[in-house]
Order: sequence, then structure tokens, then C-alpha cells
Amino acid sequence: MNAQAPMLCGALALAITNLVGLPAQAIERDEVLVRAKAFAFHPWTVSQANLTASCKSSYKSVYTPGDYMGLPYDWGGYMTLFDFDQQIANGAGAGSYPEDGVLGCTAGLDCSGFISKAWKTGHFSTSTIHQTSSAIAQNQVLPGDVYNKAGFHVALYSHTLGSGEPVFYESVGYNVHVSAPGWSWVNGYTPRRYGSISGTTVGNPVGTTTNPIDINSFPYSDQRNTTQSKSDVLDGCGASPSKKETGPEYVYRVTLNKPGTLTASIQDDVGVDIDVHLYTSTNTSDCFARHDNTLSKTLDCGTYYIVADTFKGSQEYPGAYSLSVGFTASGGACGSGPPSYDFEGQLGDPCAYPGDPNLPFCNENLGSKTCVYNQSTSFCSKPCGGDQDCGVFPGGCCAQLSSGESYCMIAALCSSGSSGGAGTDDPPPPGGDPAAGGASAVGVGGGDLTAGPSSGAGANGSASGGAAEDDDQTATASCSWSPADRQDEPWALWGLLSVLAIRRRRARRVTQSAAIGGKTRPSQASTRRIS
Repeated sequence: MNAQAPMLCGALALAITNLVGLPAQAIERDEVLVRAKAFAFHPWTVSQANLTASCKSSYKSVYTPGDYMGLPYDWGGYMTLFDFDQQIANGAGAGSYPEDGVLGCTAGLDCSGFISKAWKTGHFSTSTIHQTSSAIAQNQVLPGDVYNKAGFHVALYSHTLGSGEPVFYESVGYNVHVSAPGWSWVNGYTPRRYGSISGTTVGNPVGTTTNPIDINSFPYSDQRNTTQSKSDVLDGCGASPSKKETGPEYVYRVTLNKPGTLTASIQDDVGVDIDVHLYTSTNTSDCFARHDNTLSKTLDCGTYYIVADTFKGSQEYPGAYSLSVGFTASGGACGSGPPSYDFEGQLGDPCAYPGDPNLPFCNENLGSKTCVYNQSTSFCSKPCGGDQDCGVFPGGCCAQLSSGESYCMIAALCSSGSSGGAGTDDPPPPGGDPAAGGASAVGVGGGDLTAGPSSGAGANGSASGGAAEDDDQTATASCSWSPADRQDEPWALWGLLSVLAIRRRRARRVTQSAAIGGKTRPSQASTRRIS
């Protein structure tokens, strides 16, 4: 790939502007964060059809078949959740990168496309975002504001942790995800505020895709007004895709512990059009029933979502409605339940490493920040403060590296009779050469090793693409690509074993790429030397 010059986030050097003619829409900070979370925590499935693209024969997706959370990074991508779901269902390529060009047959969001959708504007690039926002001082930044570097990358600020670290939502690397990379991640960036945003604080509004209203008993009734909803992200139903449900909605969740018939009815006022929908997940392709006022379905045990959504004809018709839900048990036994997702990239899942770069990546939306591997196996892990943080790994432990940083290890890598917890420098027991691959690489070795590539990196460990910071020149697989000249870095020693802990660095995050079938594949973070 030729990465000799930085490129604009989203659409190369094309001037992606604000889709001229779209007026700025007022939006509250709560709504911005609701929209950001909807894109980051969206469930979807990659099939074999999504690995290629109909408009470019050389295209190859970096994804592998399976279930994922968070829309994929897509160079030039700007689309609604409904459009994304429809395109993926129809075989569009799963994401793309600068070397692919801006394609009309791939699906996802790039960094500026994500921000534009979160702000509910037309598509602005990092170089034209000033047309709809104003620069602000660092001490004025509030949830829903962004950090922007023109021609490079943009990230949405969410909040600051008790540790003082910032939390962002961004489309970078593989997908739209939540991250806490440290303030250095936005060194050299300009804080900006959307001109039509209102409010100073955010909460956790109910009735959204990430905080649905729970229905705990029957009969159930609820009265609301969609003009007051903070959620407006579910714009259609897979069961009836031609019906436009582009207005605001309220999302309800119901869990059935016995099979039976569920009936949901909506009554609304004159001049109001709220329709009732039934989903098995918050993916619009999983909307399997819709009606103008009443639907009734025989359901198995499991969790379902009822959505009261605003219809759009010549205009949107939001307003007051009354929802009634009833359930009659059939008396039968539970079956296999509705379709569900088994997300790739969870803690403990196999992950991409030099021995098999085609495995899925560790997904930060699922708490996975590290890929630990040896010559024959790998698993997603996370930093830890003690064994109690590693309960997801049966028999696992929290092992401290010579750097003083600790990671959860599977039982096979924990010392016999020892917790291997933080505060110890005990190596895992002999029997392999565990190493890490995924976000960044932390080395612990039993021999003279050079810096290994991060998640899926090729033998040369070459880096490209990334929002750069500090002294390590990097380039991300996101909104800008530039040369990343890196020197080989020796790995530190740890006992008898070679361990490469690939993780997201807090102080300095870098994105690398690895060659996969002639294509570069981004990793989640940097390679770091441990001494």
C-alpha cells in the first residue's frame, strides 16, 4: 500500500462536505451519546458474502465470518444503522480502508462519518468540520464535543474517569468503539463543539438501544410521547423495509421464561403515527414483525424488544401514544429460543496473532484489550489489578510483568499453587512460549527477541495508519495514513518463557497494520519495549 502522504479521514482528498442543503439540526448532548453508543454497541453478523465487494474485484474485508459488535471502519462511510443492516444483509463488503478507495459497495463508518451521524448532520470531513462547529478551550469540553485534527482523525468525548483518563467514542482501527487511551491520544487536536448542540450534562435516558425499558409483568401498559425520546436510530424494520420509521422511538425489552403468545398494541392521537415493532435484537434486520397498531406473535422463551417507532410519510408524525402488552403462556416447554449473537473478540476468545492473522480481533466494546498468544494458540485478555479481576478465566490469574503491568492469564499460564497476582514477578510455568498480539505488544522473553508485530502483523512488523502522538510516528487504519518508520525494539526477559502482551497503551496508542492476503489489517494499538 502506498502510504506516502496523509489523507483526509473518510474520503481521501475528496472534499466531503455537509451534503449541501441539509440544515443544521438542534440536538441535545444526551442524544449525541445515545447515538454514539448505538453505533458502538450495534450487533451484526459477517457472512462469507461480506468478505468481497461487487464493485471491486481486489477488495478483501479484514473481517472473518462471525458475530460482531460495533459498525466496521469504512473509508468514506456515512450511513444509518438501518442502511448498514440492509447493505450487510444484501452482501456489501464489511468495512474498507484507504487502499480500497471510497467504495459504494462496502458498509460502515469512517471517523468523520461517525461523528456526523452522532451529531445528526450531513457528512463533514475532519477538514470541513469547522463549517458546523467552533473551536473551544480544553477546559470547556463537555460530553458530545469532539477532538479534531484536520485531515487526520476526530474522536467524540464522552467523560473522564476517576483516574483522570478520558473516554472517547470513535471509529478507528477495526470498528466504532469506546476507548480510554489517555489524553496523549488527542495531543495536537483541537476541541470543537457542534453549533446546534444544547445542554451541559448527560445522563442515561431510558428507552434507548443500550438502556431499554424493561417489561417485568403482564398485562403491561405505558404512555409516552416520542417527541421527548432521546433515541432516533432505528429507521426501519427488516420485516417491512419499505416502511420509513425515521422518527424517534422508545425501545422496550421483555424476557419470557415460558413460551406463549405475546400481543402488543399501540394507540396514538390524531396527527400522530407510532407503529409497533418486534425484534430479537437491536439490529433492524432482526425486526421480524411490524404493524400500524397491533401485532400478536407466538414466541419461544427468550429476550425480545418491542419498539414504538415514529412513522414518516410526507413528514414525520411523532407524538403521544399508549402501549399495551399482554402474554398468554402456551403451557409447553422452552425450545431453543430466538436467534442470538455469539460475539467475536470477547475475553478468552482466540484472536489474531502472527501464527494466524486471520482470526478475529479483540473487541474493546466487549472489554477485551489484549491478545495473548504462543506459537499455537491465542486468547483475548485485559489488564488486571488482582486475581479477582480475572474471574472470566476459569483457574486463571493476574500475572505481573517485569514492567509492573499486569494481565489476566489462562490457567495454563498461571504458576502451580500460586495466584500469579499483581505484585509478583513470577513467570508462568514452563511448557510453552506464550506471547501476546492484539492491541499493543509488551514483551517478556526467554531469549534475545526483537519487537514482534502486533495483532496480525506480518513478520516485518511494519506499521501504517493512525492518529499519531508522542515521538513514535504512526498512522492509523482510520482517518489518515502516513509513513510509520519504526525501529526494531528488543523485548524484555521474563523467566523462561517468551510472552508478548499485546494491549492498548494508555499513554501512547499507535495503530499498526499487517499484510493479509495482499491487504493491510489494522491492529488495536502499539508495540512497546519493556525493560
